[in-house]
Amino acid sequence: MKVAESNLELQKVIKEDVKQQVKDTARRLFLTSLTYKEIMKIKEENLKYWQENYKYVEAKYDAGLLAKYDFMRASSQLQSAIADYENAKANYEKSIEDLKRFLMIEDITPPEGNLEKLTYNKEINIENNTALKVINQQIKVAQQQVEYQKSANYPSLSAFVNYQANNQVRFPSTSEVWKKGYNLGLSLNWILFDGFAKDSRVLQAKIDKTKNEITYQDKIIELKTTLNKTLADIKALEHQLKANEENLKVAKEALRLSTERFKANIANTLEVLESENNYQSAQLTYLNTLYNYNLKIFDLMNLNGE
Repeated sequence: MKVAESNLELQKVIKEDVKQQVKDTARRLFLTSLTYKEIMKIKEENLKYWQENYKYVEAKYDAGLLAKYDFMRASSQLQSAIADYENAKANYEKSIEDLKRFLMIEDITPPEGNLEKLTYNKEINIENNTALKVINQQIKVAQQQVEYQKSANYPSLSAFVNYQANNQVRFPSTSEVWKKGYNLGLSLNWILFDGFAKDSRVLQAKIDKTKNEITYQDKIIELKTTLNKTLADIKALEHQLKANEENLKVAKEALRLSTERFKANIANTLEVLESENNYQSAQLTYLNTLYNYNLKIFDLMNLNGE
């Protein structure tokens, strides 16, 4: 009974570990979809910028104020912006399909809201980790198996009682007689020697328990290492986010200035192209850093069994 109860509890913690894995995978897929959505928005804004730039350049070219080379460059950049947007849109749509496939739901609500920096201020206790709980319960089951195998050759006493009714024929008279009554019996079973089979089973059960104990200690070290690395990554990413935010502000201002200089015929299209590319690159760099930061927050949550 104790072995059965331990196995039942093991099935429960395995179920919780599976649920945790599903939850962790689902939120990572959701974050990926939300990130691709933000990238698509950046590419869409970039496309709008180059559409307006193309109209402006085309008008100046038609008026004979710009060289054909500048007009061709603006047209080329517009086509590149269209291709970038379509690629970002495809990536977003594919991420939605991955989420639908994982959730096994045909119709889902697309990710809403904006990608924001997540926070997690709870104290991390690796004993809450569901994978660690599974190994811990496996140790308990293995201990129960050791006790069970030790008692396998103990004397066992069994009793039985039943009620029987049967019809008998007496010879040579051929008369029928009904026999009715209770039967009561006791049985004692005691294995005196089994060729050391019990000792072998006990030893194997002890080995299994030792293996699980080693796995448990190794898992604790692994989780502690992962925790320390994750905290170090989060600290580094926080500094990187601050740097990216400043770079984004500078790139945005540089684009504004170069655009105004171009409209005032002070700057050429090459300067505007470089400023726009720098601004878009700063946006994508910040977004990628934010995505990696949030993934590390998910790592903390998963370590804490949430």
